[in-house]
Amino acid sequence: MGTTDARAGDETRPAARPGRGRRTGFLAAAIVAVLALVGGLVSGVLMITGNMPGDSMDTAWETPADPAAAGYGNGSWPAGDILVRSRFDAVTGYDMRTGKQQWEYVPPGRSEICSTSTPDASVLLLVHGENVTAARAEGCADITALDLKTGKELWSGSRKASAKATAGGPASGMVAAGGGLAVVVDTWTDGLGEAVADGRKAIRAVDLRTGERRWTATVPKDCLPFSVGAAKRRVVAILSCGKENRTELTAAALDPTTGALLHNEPLDARRPVAPSSSSPVQTSLLSVDPLVVSVRPAYEPGPGTDAFFSFGADGRRQSRIESSGEHGKIVADKPSKVAVDGDRLYAVAELGKSSTSSRVVAIDLRTGRLAWQANSGRGDTVALTVHDGKVTALHQDRGSFAERLYVLDGATGEELDDRTFPVDIDRNDGWLAGLFDRDGLLIVSRYDTDGPGRPFAAYERW
Repeated sequence: MGTTDARAGDETRPAARPGRGRRTGFLAAAIVAVLALVGGLVSGVLMITGNMPGDSMDTAWETPADPAAAGYGNGSWPAGDILVRSRFDAVTGYDMRTGKQQWEYVPPGRSEICSTSTPDASVLLLVHGENVTAARAEGCADITALDLKTGKELWSGSRKASAKATAGGPASGMVAAGGGLAVVVDTWTDGLGEAVADGRKAIRAVDLRTGERRWTATVPKDCLPFSVGAAKRRVVAILSCGKENRTELTAAALDPTTGALLHNEPLDARRPVAPSSSSPVQTSLLSVDPLVVSVRPAYEPGPGTDAFFSFGADGRRQSRIESSGEHGKIVADKPSKVAVDGDRLYAVAELGKSSTSSRVVAIDLRTGRLAWQANSGRGDTVALTVHDGKVTALHQDRGSFAERLYVLDGATGEELDDRTFPVDIDRNDGWLAGLFDRDGLLIVSRYDTDGPGRPFAAYERW
């Protein structure tokens, strides 16, 4: 009748061949196995190269390369949403989110930047001058306060300085910014603490943003300042004291309102710490509040004190932390390897005399005892930073030379994050000077004294 019964069509359809379903299952299983193998290989490659999603760091931006830096005037800091880089010839501000240059300040004439303060309230103090030499710091007598939000000069002045300078470098530690003050050392000293310029009234303070005079301090008799530091609750001066040859280093606390001397404590009550021609030392203020002073041999390896001196909230002595101890050997050759936060000293420490492996350690400033140590495997921790109670460390594995990011709880040392970099961020572009963990970005700063290098690079988690 012109139609076909559907059921008849079904009845004439060939029967399924024996084993067809089994072969289809085998094929599907083979495809799944191949895909799993390929996926495993891809995942392995991604992990080795540092490109595994959820386990990796990716380059967010890099600043353009600039010419080689001199051996002085260098510094780098985050200041709000601006990254600041100082070098001998200029100070430059970059946008933290994009790396784009926002401003640049060049000191007048042929003046070179000898050294800087650490920024406070987005103000940076520069010590600069003409005819600067790295060894003697001649001519480092001018001071400028710079607004880091705009790159504009707030005020300028000068400091009393002779042709001679400290053995520690060009005007190192001669200015400090903190608590709304700019604190200036007017008296130069040499490596033995010998005065080479006038006066016991060696320290003065002015308003940080206006340069208006606040006070002048008189240091104790037979003492001269090595360096100064400032914070909201205190002004500190490291002094070299003694009737003959300035035989002891002390920490003097000054009232930030009046400049009056509150007390003057030897760094160590039992074992005097003294610079000398046979064992010169480098002295630096790691932190003002809490007060932590680092004293290291001027030349390594070499004789001399190698320790950290901690002082309490009242400015009184707390502990002496030897660089070598139960924590291993603290490596303080770069600012990016030591940090102070709260009541802890965080540092990179080598595991043994014959080993190049190093790790992050936390030391209690009150007792000088090891609080915790991080076990990040075989290799070197090359830099660290502390922010918001977390320690971020850059580690280089010994076998693969792959660089990894570790984030540790500052209180316990517990590992919070572990990621791999797909690129070499430490070895090729100059001296790794700073590590900053801000707003999801890991920012690396470098000083390159051998040739063009990129001042900043930023990496993001993915």
